[in-house]
Amino acid sequence: MEAVNGAALNWRKLDKDTMINVETGEVKEIQHNANRDSKESLRQTIKKLRMIINANFFGAENELFITLTYAENMQDTKRLYRDFDKFMKKLKRRFKDLRFEYIACIEPQERGAWHIHLLLKADTEELYIENELIADLWGQGFTKTQRLLQVDNVGAYLSAYLINDGDKKGQRLHYYPSGVNIYRCSKGIKKPAVVIGDMCIDDKHKVYEKSFDIVVDDEVVNRVTLRQYNLLRDTGR
Repeated sequence: MEAVNGAALNWRKLDKDTMINVETGEVKEIQHNANRDSKESLRQTIKKLRMIINANFFGAENELFITLTYAENMQDTKRLYRDFDKFMKKLKRRFKDLRFEYIACIEPQERGAWHIHLLLKADTEELYIENELIADLWGQGFTKTQRLLQVDNVGAYLSAYLINDGDKKGQRLHYYPSGVNIYRCSKGIKKPAVVIGDMCIDDKHKVYEKSFDIVVDDEVVNRVTLRQYNLLRDTGR
């Protein structure tokens, strides 16, 4: 609703860039809020990332969750990825008999410093790497290496790190600069399978569900339900 020359005029969105006044037929461009659009784009990227993670990582014995930080206040994302590439090359040389796959996500702190959250897995039944070795191969600062055996929605677990600042949900989105590439995947990472329609999967494997209505002229014309499943989920956990 917009007031022009003292009269209340009704505006309706035609597409993401234009809107029309339903009383006068006037069409004009929408002035986008760059900061808001950037944060919404980040939310969509993290939603996509969450699905990619859940298609590849299940909290299994051959998976590790590694955090790589800097001792200094390092704010250069180009250096961040260069250092990560060096780390992966060292890791592969150290474990020549293993084939690694990974998803690496970068996270900023309020002060501007960057660090990496790394989901790593190998073609073996069980993967164990001492954190001391990880720290030595990284060589930039503090590291933490752990398993996620009790986490059956790894995507939600990691995305919470990326967007939440303590108890403040979504607060960390403010720290990401516009256009930054927040994650990288190795070549063997699978794209998530999206099935439209019904699936014969027991609800015990369901790890996420969200529904929303499609409304046209104040009338609900369709309802969409998004479900994500972890088929390796052990219901005894």
